[in-house]
Amino acid sequence: MAPQKTVDEAMDFDNPISAGKLRKDGYWSDFNGLALPVSASDLERHAYCPVSWQLSKAGVSGEGDALIQGMKEHERIHKDMVEFKTKESRANHELVIWSWWFTVVIALSADSAAFLFVDQGQISENFVEDMGRYLVSLALVWLITAIVLIWVPWRRWLGRPFGLAQPPHFEGKEFNELKIESPFSISDEDDYIKGGSLEALMLLGSIAIALHGIAIHYAKDRNLFAFGLIVLSLIWLLICSWRLHRALSFGNIAQISRERIGLGGDEEIAYSDDSGESAILLIDEETGLRGRPDQILVIDNQYIPVEQKTGKVPKKFHQSHRMQVLAYIQLVAETTNTTPEYGILRYGADSLFTIPWDDEARDDLSRDIKEIQRLMIEGGAKRNHERPGKCKNCSRQSKCPQSLI
Repeated sequence: MAPQKTVDEAMDFDNPISAGKLRKDGYWSDFNGLALPVSASDLERHAYCPVSWQLSKAGVSGEGDALIQGMKEHERIHKDMVEFKTKESRANHELVIWSWWFTVVIALSADSAAFLFVDQGQISENFVEDMGRYLVSLALVWLITAIVLIWVPWRRWLGRPFGLAQPPHFEGKEFNELKIESPFSISDEDDYIKGGSLEALMLLGSIAIALHGIAIHYAKDRNLFAFGLIVLSLIWLLICSWRLHRALSFGNIAQISRERIGLGGDEEIAYSDDSGESAILLIDEETGLRGRPDQILVIDNQYIPVEQKTGKVPKKFHQSHRMQVLAYIQLVAETTNTTPEYGILRYGADSLFTIPWDDEARDDLSRDIKEIQRLMIEGGAKRNHERPGKCKNCSRQSKCPQSLI
């Protein structure tokens, strides 16, 4: 790792930060042909003030209580996201279990009625035996189908948009390897031996149907068997009611958590940055852009990046924050091969701005990336404003040679 520059070196703005060459497309690369790395945070700092950006690149850390408070607030937001995801998963898990139990109640009730009709002569014995054989055959078909679906990478064959398909790959990691699991129930890094909720349901269903068919086919005393099924149905119904109450309770807790973090009813969390090394790094090799969004939400089958800002809530979003969101949109688009129509910039819990991804946004982002790369090669960053108040609020103003304070 190259040693960081001293403050005196940082103040020498004719001293370049890096070395490289200009490509034909306007981007700058090192002598190996790799685009110079520009992070989303670089874009945010540069748009705020190029001098503050160059100081940060030289190793001058920001100072002030607002910076520390912002870090704590981002950590709290991430913990709230994780807590919500955990509660939502638990609620969904309980609801699935309840649906299985209720299905068993329906099956037992139907069997009870069928055996009573058989005993009264309204349904023939041959029909019941045929039904038992049919259910066993159906269970065998389900079992074979489930095994085939587990081994064949059918989700990848479906392609995108995702729906039933696999979520797209990210560089180095998939969503299910992150701190917050993907809403898609797919795991394993290989294309094969992949399973999800569909395969699990088919395997469990094949076992239940097979046992059901065997019981129907081999039951001798239909009347006694019907009475036993009725008793079992009532017991199962009581347990099912308890499971439903449990599922609704967890669902209510998850809804309260959802409202606290400001998620809409149709929004799902695909990713949340924990500010650590385990957080995924999105990279665009072509431009050198990279970064970690605060969150990525799934809205209307689109991956939408979200940037959370703490502190004072402005009436209009800051241009520096807009550039950071544009960087995340570009990274999500390049990494997932699905282009979001917009990104979200959130100030606090109640103030939210949508940042459109259009031709103007693409041009602004490309221009700023190229300018930052140029400064990395040539140096010479200059203050982009004449506002003393902006310098006063800058976390690096005490070390800035161009400060207005």
